[in-house]
Amino acid sequence: MSNEEKKSLKKYTSDLYALERHFMNAVKKQKSSDKVRDEKAIELLHEIDKTASNHVQSLEKHVERLGGNLKSDLKSKIASFAGSVAGLIDGARHDVLSKMLRDDYTALSMIAIGYTMLHTHALADDDLELAGLAENHLTHCTPLITELSKIVPLTVAAELIEDPAKADEIGRKALGNTQAAWKPKVVNKEPQIV
Repeated sequence: MSNEEKKSLKKYTSDLYALERHFMNAVKKQKSSDKVRDEKAIELLHEIDKTASNHVQSLEKHVERLGGNLKSDLKSKIASFAGSVAGLIDGARHDVLSKMLRDDYTALSMIAIGYTMLHTHALADDDLELAGLAENHLTHCTPLITELSKIVPLTVAAELIEDPAKADEIGRKALGNTQAAWKPKVVNKEPQIV
């Protein structure tokens, strides 16, 4: 791998490291919020925190292996994320649980596409170790995104409807309807080029 390729791969890796670390810290804040009382949400946030923490540790090693300086890289990367999707999840948590989960879904989607890009970049630069790590981390993110998509309708309904039985009925109906949008017959349609 040339110096230029290594530099580019280091940048991709340190960008993803900064985003994962930022996300991990936000999830830790969410877990301690008094707005989070739902047991399923608490379990999911714990799983997200554990996954992000493991990812951060793994990425640290690869940034260092590629010659990155974690402190300076992180400081500049966090500054560059200000105002972006990552910034949505960093502020004081005055939001209701459903908005926290929405922000987590958005951040995890951004992280997932980041791993897709890093995997491709690492393959192109013949860094099979990093390509494998990116692919592995992506497989950790996708079920978390799916679980968030399942819990959000139930959370929104519980926040809007005082009657628990009615909230559960509406939440489950919304869950069924929204999950149907992701069925293979919908998402695997051939794109139409206009």
